[in-house]
Parts: sequence; C-alpha cells; structure tokens
Amino acid sequence: MRHTDTRKLDKSQARHVWDVAEYCKRSGIHKAEEQRLIKVLGRYASSHELQMNIVRPQTRTR
Repeated sequence: MRHTDTRKLDKSQARHVWDVAEYCKRSGIHKAEEQRLIKVLGRYASSHELQMNIVRPQTRTR
C-alpha cells in the first residue's frame, strides 16, 4: 500500500464513495440486487457506478 499526502490532492476531482449495502438500504433496493452489485462492484463504489449498474424491474408492459 502506498501512502499519499492528502494536502497535495486536488479536491475538485474528489468523488463521494458509498458503501454498497448502505446505498441499497437508503435507496430501497432489494437484497438480491444488493448482493449482485457487491459481486460486480465490490464493497465500495461511487454513486455513478451504482446508478449505472442497478437493474430495475420493468413496471410498464405493453
């Protein structure tokens, strides 16, 4: 593991990283979908990664 001096980091490029289980709990995502996201993304992911990988069930049929 490499140490980084946090004073030298550019804060404009910082992203909020979520615990996948916490994000799913807050968003009301089913437990099975939560487990799939953890397999795909790992324990932590950005909100954009989570939103792009969530599979929502079809609610409208023709």
